[in-house]
Amino acid sequence: MDPGPRQALSPVAPPRDTAMHVPAGSGASHLGTTSRRYFYFTTAMLALCLVFAVATIMVLIVRRTDAIPNPPDNVPLKGGNCSEDLLCILKRAPFKKSWAYLQVSKHLNQTKLSWNKDGIIHGVSYQDGDLVIQSPGWYFIICQLQFLVQCPNHSVDLKLELLINNEAKKQAVVTVCESEVQTKNIYQNLSQFLLDYLQVNATISVKVDKFQYVDTDTFPLENVLSIFLYSSSD
Repeated sequence: MDPGPRQALSPVAPPRDTAMHVPAGSGASHLGTTSRRYFYFTTAMLALCLVFAVATIMVLIVRRTDAIPNPPDNVPLKGGNCSEDLLCILKRAPFKKSWAYLQVSKHLNQTKLSWNKDGIIHGVSYQDGDLVIQSPGWYFIICQLQFLVQCPNHSVDLKLELLINNEAKKQAVVTVCESEVQTKNIYQNLSQFLLDYLQVNATISVKVDKFQYVDTDTFPLENVLSIFLYSSSD
């Protein structure tokens, strides 16, 4: 065969320069577009998460407000968050037969604490620091006290005791000023609760060995003793 036709039938390869040519900047442009899209997507997701978080917080706040409303205007005692919540719970609870809510007296002179007589008392009586039971049944008892200690050069043990018929049934103890270095004021909260079956004329009282540290000035409304009849035998 004539060499001329073979040369005409052979495929012609494209020039090397033409096959390898890539427009300058096209790769960088593609990467830049991808980065921008990723940035926009991430920003949108973060904004969505933030909106969801804010909405969740608002729902929780609304539920909290609905759960414990402000006490009526005719309630004579008002305290901080803890005592106010406790008082609201007691006033809304279904038990109305026997319950009490007392705040500690400003004039403490003995280990057995005394309480303000103008507290809220229903179905029980108060006498010389004792709540006296009038109806038998299971009673829930809770006491909360605030202490203010100016540390001496030794540790101080604070103890709160719940007494039934002058016998200690439950206690809470904490040690402060353990560094044995005289420092400024230390605030300490102690609380304790008890569920016990009580007969008629049983007494409930609170004992604090170092009663001089009970803070009746800074947090006077946070020192409370409260009881309610949980289940009666009637």
